[in-house]
Amino acid sequence: MSFREKHLWISIVSSVAVWGWYFVFLIRHLTGGWRTDDHFTAMLSMGFMTCLILVVLIEGVLTFVATAITPKAERKMKDEREIHAALKASHIALMALIALIFCVGAAAWFTGVVDDNFVGGRAVFSVTGNVLVVLANVLVACLVLTELVRAGVTLMLLRGLR
Repeated sequence: MSFREKHLWISIVSSVAVWGWYFVFLIRHLTGGWRTDDHFTAMLSMGFMTCLILVVLIEGVLTFVATAITPKAERKMKDEREIHAALKASHIALMALIALIFCVGAAAWFTGVVDDNFVGGRAVFSVTGNVLVVLANVLVACLVLTELVRAGVTLMLLRGLR
């Protein structure tokens, strides 16, 4: 396995583990009366910062280990196959990000139309600070999914191009 493949696996495993835990944490708070919880934003902010620090530490340590066990010549080489796979995967990930952001925007627009026109601004999804925190977390989920798509497609292409 090349150094870049090791690094992609590190990225995938650490992202799934750390951000998976965070989004389970988020869902538990969303199902537990989040609209009336005064500490909702603070708890999610602490959880987010903890996960951000964890993912940086885990990826940093594992990349250091991968660097130590990979020969120097292999780390420096970046052949045309790897460049081509990374370029294709980045394009696919960009299309996925555009689709996800479009869906989030459409859902926010539809929610606003329903809330303003049909319910008179008193619906369960009226905009509050907590709702904006949830929307921000949905956007973070879009970014995490996009990064997983990029890393996964790059790995798939690298294995297919051998």
